Amino acid sequence: MQMYRQMRYFISVVETNSFFEAGEACHISQSAISQQIRALENELQVQLLERHGRRFTVTPAGKYFYEQAKRQTAALDGLIREVRRIGKGEYQRLRVGVLNGFSSRIMQQAIREFAENHPHVRLSLVTGTHEELFHPVNEGSLDMVINDQWRALSDQYINEELTDQPMYVLLRQDHPCALSGSATVEGLQDDLCILVCAPAQRETEAAHGRDVLGLQSSFLFADNVEAALMNAAAGMGFWLCDGDRTPPAGTALVPLMRGERQLTRRMFAFWPESSDSSLQWEFTAILHRIIK
Repeated sequence: MQMYRQMRYFISVVETNSFFEAGEACHISQSAISQQIRALENELQVQLLERHGRRFTVTPAGKYFYEQAKRQTAALDGLIREVRRIGKGEYQRLRVGVLNGFSSRIMQQAIREFAENHPHVRLSLVTGTHEELFHPVNEGSLDMVINDQWRALSDQYINEELTDQPMYVLLRQDHPCALSGSATVEGLQDDLCILVCAPAQRETEAAHGRDVLGLQSSFLFADNVEAALMNAAAGMGFWLCDGDRTPPAGTALVPLMRGERQLTRRMFAFWPESSDSSLQWEFTAILHRIIK
């Protein structure tokens, strides 16, 4: 645990910008914490801090080590807590929100792997729109969300990018776009875009479709995915989704293009910076492995 303690000391020194204040926070003397940082640099065989008398600056290697040390100590803290909870017969929980239309294949595989690795964690998932997911994770009733970049990235959240998800449309199989094998934003402007959302989110979801995705269509709103699928099969419009979905009978799944490029959306795992994020990091690491 020597390296772990030294990492803790180094994080405190960088964040307080003071050996004295770091020592106070870690309950050791200023000279002791200075000695521990020297020992850490000797162990790593690299200079983490550049001293200027009583002041210092963090070297490039030190900045990298600081970022990685925060993740590693958080992960180890989470591991220790989980082991102790298991020993006491207690359960942890991870509540994940997933954007409607994100890959069910990826999520199903991630759930299986996570459950195998963490049998003592109660994992639950809900799906929803951007707004339906944002408020629960902001208020604490969800621990993390898988969402696209709908708002500007905030330093109050961990913003871990997962993938640029290629976008597809599900539409009736005799639609001209289905017959040609692809659809364009421009070519669908006379068709209705089916959005799954509650009445209170209709305006914001439509604005996202127009302003972020560049859709030129009018919108048809459905209360759930099943209603969206039925409307698409009936030729009432097209539904945006991922490429892993199996098209129901009478429908086709084709890539959505803007010009000559397929439209994508940047998918992230989000959770509050202030939360205990060890399980979130583990679930995100599984997603990264599956996506790659």
